[in-house]
Amino acid sequence: MHTAETSNMLKLRRIGAGFCGTVWAPTQKGSFVFKREDGGPGRSLFNDFEMHMRVLDSLRRFTELRATDSPLHIQVPRCYRFIEAEDQEWWDKNLTSFPQGYSPCNVLHSERIPPLPQNIRELLIDKYCPTTLISEIKASDANRDCLIRPYLGRRRIIPSDGDRPSRFKAFSLRNFPLHVDQMAEALAMIHWYGETDANDVEFVLAPPRDSTQPRLSNVLGEHTMWLLDYDCCRRMTMDGKGVDQAVTAFFKNDPFYPRPGQPLWEGFRDRYLQTSSDIISSDHDVRRTLLPKMFIEKAEEVQRKRNNNTSPSFN
Repeated sequence: MHTAETSNMLKLRRIGAGFCGTVWAPTQKGSFVFKREDGGPGRSLFNDFEMHMRVLDSLRRFTELRATDSPLHIQVPRCYRFIEAEDQEWWDKNLTSFPQGYSPCNVLHSERIPPLPQNIRELLIDKYCPTTLISEIKASDANRDCLIRPYLGRRRIIPSDGDRPSRFKAFSLRNFPLHVDQMAEALAMIHWYGETDANDVEFVLAPPRDSTQPRLSNVLGEHTMWLLDYDCCRRMTMDGKGVDQAVTAFFKNDPFYPRPGQPLWEGFRDRYLQTSSDIISSDHDVRRTLLPKMFIEKAEEVQRKRNNNTSPSFN
């Protein structure tokens, strides 16, 4: 735990919110965040903590596997501590760091993903936001905490009558095929090292942890792929039932991954199968050899059935 940082954190400000809860960071510069379990019912921050630790262990093993190969462009935030609502000592010291009216709850203390620098944020705003909103968005304090979600699987097939056109231009990542490889490697890593279904995990593009980390450099500046949010992940059995669970999770996720039949799918599929083979071979577990191919075939089967449905879809 970052004792020095937390003991001097003073006030916290909210930098994000999701169904599981809200995310808080120091008002001054800091490299950590607190995720509060104050969102919707049925979400478990302790499960988030446990799954986060499994993913970190999977990343450690995957990094060792790839040590002599190409550098790994995936980062996972460090996870420092799970703090319970009943931890009286911690809350006595830190409750006043939250705004007045907040009460103790379960909290996850982890590393903060660095936001995109101001010059990159303003470049994206100038290029993709409506002219009438540019000044407002640039002045917004909330937009300091900017990360990019790469939705490589999103596509509008048939616009419905109720669809309203977005005021924002689409930011295409079709010219960044390496991100497809990163997602495929991350999914294989979670499936076969973590034995976890990867349900509802998120990918974001953001600056690397430090200058020693593998990174890309293009219009977004120096950045890497980060993997986060594990509260909906569940353990999966290493058999056909577990594969079915993973396929369901694949299609329930936000459309980060390319979908079968899309131009990027073939590259995603090939990298997923190759990475899965490398992982399973390193573990010498022949029982799992056929499972990655089964996952891909079932995902393609689900997509074929969806394509035969005439209802409009965004995925």
